[in-house]
Amino acid sequence: MIQTTSVVSGSFQVNCYIVYDSILKKAIIIDPGEQAQKVINRIEELNLNPELLINTHGHFDHIFSDDIIREKYHIPLAIFKDDTGMLLDGNLNFSQYMDKTVIIKQADIIFDKEGIKETSFCKYRVIHTPGHSKGSICILIDNILFSGDTVFKNSIGRTDLIGGNYNELIQSLDKIKKLPEDIIVYPGHGPFTNLKDEMNNNPYFK
Repeated sequence: MIQTTSVVSGSFQVNCYIVYDSILKKAIIIDPGEQAQKVINRIEELNLNPELLINTHGHFDHIFSDDIIREKYHIPLAIFKDDTGMLLDGNLNFSQYMDKTVIIKQADIIFDKEGIKETSFCKYRVIHTPGHSKGSICILIDNILFSGDTVFKNSIGRTDLIGGNYNELIQSLDKIKKLPEDIIVYPGHGPFTNLKDEMNNNPYFK
């Protein structure tokens, strides 16, 4: 059975999500955030064996612990092609403006298009949703959309950073609107929501 647990991490309160099979004990980690040990503690509490790390986009608050996590568990890091450069550049990932420079080793898996991908225990769909950054993605697993900083409860991600584009983000919402209304949305920051509520209450979905 596929389950999800979350760890809130760092000064920007990033939601790291751990998606796992409760029987096989296999897991995917999405956006580890700034506090790697909190993520590691949760993984060990649940006795999980991670096999993949995914970044929904390349901003430093989401990628900060990438190398610690991937080296701890000897797993590949995946990111969409348009955000690969952000891993290597503190200006692009915005860390140098926070008095810290975050440089991450290049990703092992580079998504070059949308579509269905597969791990040993589940399938997941990569949806390219540029706007917050050029390579922002949402990850759909079963009826849960891990929306990164594309969609928040009653809001959307900021578009004023390098690579951001408001019009692109609004166009990306058109892809999300086509998903079933009972989809649960787990954003990169803040509380979870569902697509039906966002369709009714999020002003950017109008």
